Amino acid sequence: MTANRIAAAGLAAFAAASAVPIPLAQLDFAGLVNVFDIDSGDSPHALRVVMEIGGFATIAVLVLALVGAGLALAGARAARPVLVTAALAGLLTAMPFWIPAAVVLGTAAYLAGRDDPAVRTTAVTA
Repeated sequence: MTANRIAAAGLAAFAAASAVPIPLAQLDFAGLVNVFDIDSGDSPHALRVVMEIGGFATIAVLVLALVGAGLALAGARAARPVLVTAALAGLLTAMPFWIPAAVVLGTAAYLAGRDDPAVRTTAVTA
């Protein structure tokens, strides 16, 4: 087990854990849970439905990030694409709030690929 794999897994788990309030806030706004006491006020029903769908999609992205952390810890080659997918999918589900988690997931993806000789780039000499 290399230090890069452990660091990648730790960063991915940290990113997923730090992003847990995002779907909770989305679901709270939709009226499904009452975690932060967010009142949707006079928001249209369609907006609450979009927030509900976004909340469940963000939970799926969190699970994907945790799967990527497990793959990174196991040293699987699939860790890097899974972590990149989680970072980009999170930007689609909760754009402004997901940016810090996406940066950390991107760093984890970078570290997960550093031990893979197929991913390493070499300098091309002419």
